[in-house]
Amino acid sequence: MLLALTLMAALLVALNVFVFSMAEVWGQGRDERLFLQHVRAVVRNVDDTLRRAALGPEGAGLEMKEVANESGLRRPELAFVLADGGRLLAGAWPETPLPDVELSYGVEEGKGLCLHWKSRLETRFADETPRSTVVSPFVVAMSWDYYDDSFKRWENLEEPRREADGSYAAPRRMRLRFELGKLKAERIVAIPVLGAGATTD
Repeated sequence: MLLALTLMAALLVALNVFVFSMAEVWGQGRDERLFLQHVRAVVRNVDDTLRRAALGPEGAGLEMKEVANESGLRRPELAFVLADGGRLLAGAWPETPLPDVELSYGVEEGKGLCLHWKSRLETRFADETPRSTVVSPFVVAMSWDYYDDSFKRWENLEEPRREADGSYAAPRRMRLRFELGKLKAERIVAIPVLGAGATTD
């Protein structure tokens, strides 16, 4: 009986040590897991939004164009129009939500990845700078991938490429770089294109 009790006590001690050591290991990776979960959620949201804008029934396509920010500076951003503005704007309107919302993605220093937006039905649409809604405070940079058909290779640019006429060439992919302390991640989002056979009706 004493031998059995001794063996049982030793087994319980070993099991206890194992459980606490596993809990410690699990806790050490908690920040990284939460960070990567956030990265996945942001990339999924951006991908879904771009697909709605380019291929959905309400979408009219995507374009690179210069957008003014709150300080008055104009920077090239990936712009599009959605009838309802999307889920992120549900509680962001100062008054009654309006349709035909013009949106664009940009990275602002100190804020992260932002969605800039305003409705085309606003009375001062042409004069007002777009509102800004933070999508992720952990995005520190956004760059653009272009595919060179001549050399069969990808080229990554910090700024969108300009065409000979001064307009911006449409990139094929968007790269988002996330940082939170020592945690870093880079993700690629394909930019959908309205091709032959696709329709916005």
